[in-house]
Amino acid sequence: MEVECLGACANAPMIQVNDEFYEDLTPETTKQVLDDLKNGKTPKVGPQNGRLKCMGIQGKTCLKGKPRGPFAPHLETLDAEEKAEKKSAKSKEAEK
Repeated sequence: MEVECLGACANAPMIQVNDEFYEDLTPETTKQVLDDLKNGKTPKVGPQNGRLKCMGIQGKTCLKGKPRGPFAPHLETLDAEEKAEKKSAKSKEAEK
């Protein structure tokens, strides 16, 4: 059997069962997840230690506010063009 990297280093140790990830496992939580699956129950998917997705257990430590920027002038132009396109599409839809 060949498997690919699951890309969950921040939440290791973890297991994948079908399409679901069970992360931040201990021997006890691994046994509980496997027992639940064996008994037809649906275990909680994701981190098993209470963390939110891959955020550290201590909460946010960076990117606590809105990022500064964009620093590339063309991005501002692209953003304005995108807003204009959305506005145009909405007005065309409203005319129908």
